[in-house]
Amino acid sequence: MENMQVRIGDEYVGILNELSEMLHSSRSEVVRRVIEEGVKDLRMKIAMEKYIDDEFSLCRAAEFSGVSIQKMAKYLAQRNIPFFKQTVEEVARDAKEVEGWLTDACFD
Repeated sequence: MENMQVRIGDEYVGILNELSEMLHSSRSEVVRRVIEEGVKDLRMKIAMEKYIDDEFSLCRAAEFSGVSIQKMAKYLAQRNIPFFKQTVEEVARDAKEVEGWLTDACFD
């Protein structure tokens, strides 16, 4: 683990002290937890933005965020962002194509 020196405002020092007391933990441990949660949250938000901008697929967004595809899809859905990028017509066309594959496979 590496040491870091960071300057923070007085209001945050008070908050960290309060959290430290509530959690019966050191201030350093509280800062580590805050950073871990903040990094996770920031990565999810970045992945979501890149997904919206078509820079990431759902799979890549999940991978970048360190979560499952299901969890990434749920995160997007909770923010009213569709995780299926196909139109209803495209889905219907694909379903017909798959039916054709299945029918052909049954007679081979």
